[in-house]
Amino acid sequence: MNSLSNLLDNKISVAKIVNSHGVHGEVKIVPLTNVKDVITNLEEVLLYNTSTRNFFFSKVLQVKPLNKFFVLNLRGIKDMDEAKKMIGYEVFIDKKDLPSLNSEEYYWYEILDSEVYYEDGKYVGKVEEIIQTGANDVISIKNIEDDKEVLIPMTDHYIVELKKEDKSIIVKKIEWYENGTNQTD
Repeated sequence: MNSLSNLLDNKISVAKIVNSHGVHGEVKIVPLTNVKDVITNLEEVLLYNTSTRNFFFSKVLQVKPLNKFFVLNLRGIKDMDEAKKMIGYEVFIDKKDLPSLNSEEYYWYEILDSEVYYEDGKYVGKVEEIIQTGANDVISIKNIEDDKEVLIPMTDHYIVELKKEDKSIIVKKIEWYENGTNQTD
């Protein structure tokens, strides 16, 4: 018998069910990716609730955009009551089903929890969050030892090296940020 961890092996969460939608069992999801094709091309999914540890396999019958959300029609969910029971479930797909990226692009899961170092080798911390700003992503790095948060833009200017396989990132220091002032030249 497979364990739950085996069930999630090689799977990635791409969305979270946040509400029901309509009376025919559709669910509203918030995407956890900025690559719309990941959501619009959903076919077979594993729905998993991390708090109850329940899971549900389903086929996606239809995907519709709804502002910054999407609406899914899932096989096996036929009415609003069943859809409401799915609130809180995350939508997982096989990693192999993700669109391939060029070497300069990344999926968030590839850099979350990465160890971050300055060019001089000093440890900065771990990537805890990725913030979308519109212009570029910004990584929020937390160091447990000094409980400091450092924000670094994910731009060529600040990212010296991104090693997705090793989950490590080398960054340039933001001098005014390190000195504790807000003045820039």
